[in-house]
Amino acid sequence: MKNWSISGASILTADSKIDEGSILINKDKIEKVSPGKKLEGEISINMDNSIIVPGLINSHDHLLGTYYPKVGNGPYENWLPWDNDLKSSPVYRERQQIESRDLYLLGGYRNLISGVTTVSDHIPHFVGQPFYSMLPMKAISKYALAHSIGSFALAWGDGVEAEYKKALKEDIPFITHISEGFDEETINAIRTIDKSGGLGDHSVLVHGIAFSESDMNLIKVRKASVVWCADSNWFMFNETTNIKMLLDKGINVCIGTDSPMSGGLNILSEIKFDKSLYEEIYGEELSDKTIFRMITDNPARAFRFKNLGQIKENFQADFVIFRYRESTAYRSVINAEMEDILLVVIDGKPVYGASDFSELFDYFKIEYQEITLKGSKKIIIGDLIGLLRRISRAVGFKKEFPFIPVDFDF
Repeated sequence: MKNWSISGASILTADSKIDEGSILINKDKIEKVSPGKKLEGEISINMDNSIIVPGLINSHDHLLGTYYPKVGNGPYENWLPWDNDLKSSPVYRERQQIESRDLYLLGGYRNLISGVTTVSDHIPHFVGQPFYSMLPMKAISKYALAHSIGSFALAWGDGVEAEYKKALKEDIPFITHISEGFDEETINAIRTIDKSGGLGDHSVLVHGIAFSESDMNLIKVRKASVVWCADSNWFMFNETTNIKMLLDKGINVCIGTDSPMSGGLNILSEIKFDKSLYEEIYGEELSDKTIFRMITDNPARAFRFKNLGQIKENFQADFVIFRYRESTAYRSVINAEMEDILLVVIDGKPVYGASDFSELFDYFKIEYQEITLKGSKKIIIGDLIGLLRRISRAVGFKKEFPFIPVDFDF
């Protein structure tokens, strides 16, 4: 049996904070959470001045599209002219030199080193499924989908009605882009999807730039969830959804990065952008606790997870430990930089962290690589340096990514 414990850290969820708490991990589950008593495992780690949080969930990404820099010359009317600009760009031709496997791994590592343990990779199943088991973190594999709602949507899935019925039958999310732009079809997309039988409590609606108040009222009645990708929206359209109205109506809102070719560098960059933009638009602060909920508990509900998004007994042992660096625990997470991540654990095992945790990796006999990230010594599963070298060889020069600021020789 492999059980181990962490003590001395603040334990933070969307609803509570335990000071100097302890957790006991047994295999892939959290066996016990203690508010005071130090729990002992086969190996015990003291984590003073740190914060344990549920593994972050990135609610919208396209892992195959992981590359840099951003491409586009907006604002656009909808997603299609941006996609045309992307596919005619030199950066896209450069990206095409790289194997799909390596683009998926690049997207996986981009998420992992920002504290994401689970990502929603919005793509047809035949594209993504061959690569999910190779990733250093988790991608949601069970979902129904449409690309978007409209006559020019890509042919993903078997149609809105059939895909939503599949979601209900299997109790999985139905994911689609929607209302991403300003043409007539896009503006009317909520009414279209509702008439098609695709709007309900299993629906995960991405973007929603053109949502009207009546759209939001219908979303609220149908109990659907919304994914906010503000950085991508602002880059492509100089506009985003009325996030304040969505939140004020009590709609379940999550945060996604979208691809870095249009959106945030990673989830930590995205939430800082979102907080700043909210204050710029509405003249008030979006609370740290609200943002925290949008990357933990809210997406766990949206994607139908029964044992993620919280630090609770019998929940999956997916969590992140951050340095306690600000006046409050929530602010420490929301303002965190990549180097403030001390440890990432998935299914009860360490996958990434500070080099101080090599003993824990050795305890589980996990092979890891030593890396230097922004001057911080880290260890990580897999072969990240080899991946960066393969990508550089494929494009013919040392390709560096700001979302993976790791030193490597080429």
